Amino acid sequence: MKSRTAGSFATAILGFMLWGNSALAQEAYPSKTIQMVVTTAAGGALDLVARTLAERLSEQMKQPVIIENNPAGNGSVAAGQFARATPDGHTLMMVVDSTITINPHLYKNVSYDPFRDFAPISVVTRLPLVLVVSAESKLDNLSSLLARAKADPGKLTYASTGLGTHLHIGMELFKLMTKTDILHVPYRATTGAMADLMGGRIDMILIGQSSAKSQVDAGKLRALGIASAERSSLMPTTPTIAESGVPGYEASSMFAILAPATTPPAIIERLAQEVKKASTHEKFIAALAPQGMEIIASTPAEMDKAMKETSKKWGDVITATGTTINQ
Repeated sequence: MKSRTAGSFATAILGFMLWGNSALAQEAYPSKTIQMVVTTAAGGALDLVARTLAERLSEQMKQPVIIENNPAGNGSVAAGQFARATPDGHTLMMVVDSTITINPHLYKNVSYDPFRDFAPISVVTRLPLVLVVSAESKLDNLSSLLARAKADPGKLTYASTGLGTHLHIGMELFKLMTKTDILHVPYRATTGAMADLMGGRIDMILIGQSSAKSQVDAGKLRALGIASAERSSLMPTTPTIAESGVPGYEASSMFAILAPATTPPAIIERLAQEVKKASTHEKFIAALAPQGMEIIASTPAEMDKAMKETSKKWGDVITATGTTINQ
């Protein structure tokens, strides 16, 4: 009896100490500049989200938040380095979810496990993708695109901004679901892909709503469908791809923030609360909503669930298509 009592007392003391240490960590945090690693180049959609969030976090948490862009290997290089970062909440990572939900299935050698090495904080925003063609294209709608693709297998082409991006794997899902053969032409950057699309050298591209809308409004591109469950308030006349003949088709980019895996739970919760607070600020909304961003600001548990579901979805597509990158 005395042994059990002593054991229970020791467990209670240990629990109290852990709780105390967690509370102290939260109270003292942040104690210095926060570094935010961004897994894409400066000037893109993720970079915009990261810088907008960094500005709000810096103001709310009374510490500078600096951005470090490292886009190599579709974010894999930065993610591998980040997995070894000090888990004290002063080094964070902003990713397009392809880094954590596509890369581990696609690359033969990835130096991180997103579910072992990272602690989810929040899905900050989501950006639906839009399937577009040149305004001069004879492909007037999704039906005509599908008819042409089935009549001439392998003749139509689609662009992406690189292997493993949502623009690539999202179109591979489209091909699977429509049983079509459309040739993939990867580019290094959006500018080259869009220039060739508008010049008629490429037939189509699946791209973020923010990039699509500006060119559609300028009369340079034609939107055939948006890859979301519902129509967008920014492009209300554009039908969803699902309603246009591909039921269940969805493809979007999640922009999320993570910490190293063993970061104290109190710090993770504090950061999630700060992201939620930032997401309601008028400057945050004004910077991102007009770009077609759906502001999410999820909890860590919600992000964990989204990561697992999305990882399975894209993993199944990659397995079905046999797509790999020998790196």
